[in-house]
Amino acid sequence: MSTGSVDDHGAATEVGQAVDTASFGVGPRMHTPAAHAYDGTFTVAITQTGDDSSVTFHAGMVSGTFTAGPNAGRSFSLSGFELKKTIGDHGVDVYGSATSPVVQTLSVAGGMKFERICILTVSTSPRR
Repeated sequence: MSTGSVDDHGAATEVGQAVDTASFGVGPRMHTPAAHAYDGTFTVAITQTGDDSSVTFHAGMVSGTFTAGPNAGRSFSLSGFELKKTIGDHGVDVYGSATSPVVQTLSVAGGMKFERICILTVSTSPRR
């Protein structure tokens, strides 16, 4: 869960929390579950194609720092993603990946690197 804002030039800031449950099911865990808090920055662009009127939310690579949890104080980067607009009503737009999971690469200072597969949803609304 996170919250953030984007300025007029597409620069985004985000503050959030995440719970990492590692692997589950049968067999050994890759690592112990943990909760993290973080601050991050990235770029955002929203594009609309003329041919089919689909709208896409583009998020660039996230750079940030963990502010709590087992990696507190370490910097990280997370690869960008794209989401398609699913709903728009009264200035609030929802973009999602429900039909196609997003694969991202997370790199943490100190050499840890792994991929995560997730379903993402982003809601946007104009500044008030």
